[in-house]
Amino acid sequence: MNGKQARNRGIVLTLSLLAGVGIGLWMNGEAEPQDRPAAAQAQDAIPDHAAHEAADAYIGKDREHEHEDANGKISMDMPGMSMETGAADNATWDWPTGAPKAGERATLRITITDAAGKPDAGLQVSHEKKLHLIIVSQGLSTFMHLHPRETEKPGVFDVPVTLPSAGRYKLIADFKPKVGEQQWQGVWVEAGANGKRTADTEPALAADKQLEQAADGMTVKLSLGSPPKAGEDAELAFSFADAANGQAVRDLQPYLGAAGHVVILDAAAKHYLHVHAMDGAGGPEARFHTSFPEPGLYKIWGQFQRNDRVVTVPYVIEVQ
Repeated sequence: MNGKQARNRGIVLTLSLLAGVGIGLWMNGEAEPQDRPAAAQAQDAIPDHAAHEAADAYIGKDREHEHEDANGKISMDMPGMSMETGAADNATWDWPTGAPKAGERATLRITITDAAGKPDAGLQVSHEKKLHLIIVSQGLSTFMHLHPRETEKPGVFDVPVTLPSAGRYKLIADFKPKVGEQQWQGVWVEAGANGKRTADTEPALAADKQLEQAADGMTVKLSLGSPPKAGEDAELAFSFADAANGQAVRDLQPYLGAAGHVVILDAAAKHYLHVHAMDGAGGPEARFHTSFPEPGLYKIWGQFQRNDRVVTVPYVIEVQ
């Protein structure tokens, strides 16, 4: 082999090695994003916060685009995604007794469908229920945490709902598919009636100067440790004392399989967080871990149980 042949052979070997490295990087997910499958790129876009031992991560989507068919059913374009599998369930909302009117009882039907568009018969029980329904008014002054009943048809749930005033309400379905992590679906609904709308009568949201509430014979105080910042881990510590004598409360009961539940929404009801206590029931403290996605005002509803009664305590905080 002469010198020219040797050089040509070296060039060929070098190019082969570079091509092999490039293929290896792509197979290991290290290639440039534009070279990766679209599904993998979408998965990368989901923030991955550190998991906490007893805190549940809820992943979902707000509905920016809704479609209503001739029967009044509302379906969503962008189903919530499971961090673990990328699988998606969807929610369809229907009012069999007619569109909701302020102050009147109506039946809400929620159908959770799988990726094939069929009712999901494999929903898992999560915190003692297959489906949790959160309802808030546009200004967040109204809050409901309901548990729809599954009908004879698996994946289809009914629940009676009375919306107190006219205006817009956010409905959030919180569930766990057969495969994957907890998911949520959210949609806005309008409660019709003559007179003033909820948005005209609800007070403007503002951060509480004192994070302490009186509820059901208790004084419940929320401590944040340090001012919360968007994208950083935050700890929410609730402490409980008897309102009459100031003594620590130690007889809290488990609520839906946990020492307590915390639901959090931003002022626009776009970001939904639902976390559970890190420790057991009883008191006098209950601690939660979460992470706020963006700066702004957030309303926090802590839910606890004592003497077989659910106690809900609201707070508004500002996240930097």
